[in-house]
Amino acid sequence: MLPDRNEIAASRDGRDIVRGWLSPLMLAPVDDRVLLERGGGDYRLYEEVLRDDHVKTAITQRAHGVIARDWKVEPGGARAKDKAAAAFLQETLEALQWDRITLAMLAGVYYGFAVAECLWTRDGRFVRLEDVRVRNRRRFGFDGAGRLRLLTLADAMPGELMPERKFWVFRAGADHDDAPYGLGLAHYLYWPVWLKRNAWRFWATYLEKYAAPTALGKYPSGSSEVDKGRLLEALTAIQRDSAIIVPDGMLVELLEATRAGSVDYQGFINACNEAILLVCIGQTATAKGTPGSLGGEGERERVADAIIKADADLLCGSFCDGPARWLTEWNFPGAAVPRVWRVFEDEDLDAQVKREVQICSMGVARPTLKHIQDSYGGEWEAVEKTPEPGPEAEPREEGQAEETSEDTPEAQANKEPKEPPAFAEQPVSARRFTPDQQALEDLVAGVCPEGVAAAASLAGEIDAVIARATSFEDLRILLAAAMDGESPGQAALADALHRASVAAELHGREQVQGEQAEGRGEGGGDDA
Repeated sequence: MLPDRNEIAASRDGRDIVRGWLSPLMLAPVDDRVLLERGGGDYRLYEEVLRDDHVKTAITQRAHGVIARDWKVEPGGARAKDKAAAAFLQETLEALQWDRITLAMLAGVYYGFAVAECLWTRDGRFVRLEDVRVRNRRRFGFDGAGRLRLLTLADAMPGELMPERKFWVFRAGADHDDAPYGLGLAHYLYWPVWLKRNAWRFWATYLEKYAAPTALGKYPSGSSEVDKGRLLEALTAIQRDSAIIVPDGMLVELLEATRAGSVDYQGFINACNEAILLVCIGQTATAKGTPGSLGGEGERERVADAIIKADADLLCGSFCDGPARWLTEWNFPGAAVPRVWRVFEDEDLDAQVKREVQICSMGVARPTLKHIQDSYGGEWEAVEKTPEPGPEAEPREEGQAEETSEDTPEAQANKEPKEPPAFAEQPVSARRFTPDQQALEDLVAGVCPEGVAAAASLAGEIDAVIARATSFEDLRILLAAAMDGESPGQAALADALHRASVAAELHGREQVQGEQAEGRGEGGGDDA
């Protein structure tokens, strides 16, 4: 039995008993009850929460922890087209200042969602992302079909429907997909901040009452209202807004509540601050830890890094599924979408240097200049080895021909024959084949005579690509895309190379079987 491919539990057809029927032309309500009940659905409520010093510090630390990490773009596959798409996206993000965009879009973690407008342009062949501008979330809403709408003065309800592949929407915090507005950290920070601010207000009143005494003035019985006013003015001059007057002989006492223990406003405010830090970064030591204290510092740092890495992965995944996918499908049809990610694995550079030195000492390979720059940063130059100076030559007499070290009899006797140039560096007319190589050459020429013509045709295509390129980076992208095509020259060359490889394999097997036969004849019948 085949699986049911229809969406059954959708929330847009009136079957959602939590939300009820919602027209595609109606704005979907916000799921945040705090925002609805305390702010009427207006995100200015959460903008006021962000003014708290601990909230601002913790949110900034969380967002800056993401952009402090390096970012990379990896191909989505191993084909040339996949690599060309990744190189194009790398160039695009470098021109856009990806850290700036990331920092602005990470506000979606705090509010629940963020909206950015993509400004597209075309340079003749490629569709390019000219800029990404993060917009104010208060200007947007989502309708019953989950589509983005722009709220305007002319059409505030239900708003102007936005075109597809124009706006990048990043959501965070919600525990189900039926919440188009997400659920940000501000939902959980509102009450700690509200309680903290009211505690500050009461604490200020407390300090005013107990830090400065209230002035008391007594007027004699029968004093006029003018005299009473003069007395009150004199008292308020001593202590502003904290003075009273009573008739002479009237008793006034201050009643103070009996307190036990060390509970006070300072402890309550500290508890609110710790709640804020726990919501934002999962622990309090990073923001207000004691230097040199022992126990749990490494673990708390790992908790904070895990939260920051999760923010980075969510945002990068949203971008790859949005603008990165659109660019790839427009410019490199059929290519895998590149992967954008932040690097959080800090490798020990000393251990890497020791490992690479050991590999070089084995004579297997040596690192390239690009690998050194990518791994260790900075600017590097290739060092050219200069020959060591030999012994100083004796002065020669006037008229004597200069004699080089290579012309001496000893040098001529001990002189080793120069190695011939590499086979690939020799001109075609000067190349010499061994009998086996010549036999293989003739065999390949016999099974695929069209290979030469196909290679010449492909060379013409490459020359055309070089003529169109305006820079080395453009040449790399165009060449990779051209080599991944399906032109007749490429198809013919691929078929010729396939047949040539089959011929070479058969020739190799024939040579091996001949050597084995000779070995059995000389060795007296070895086992096959």
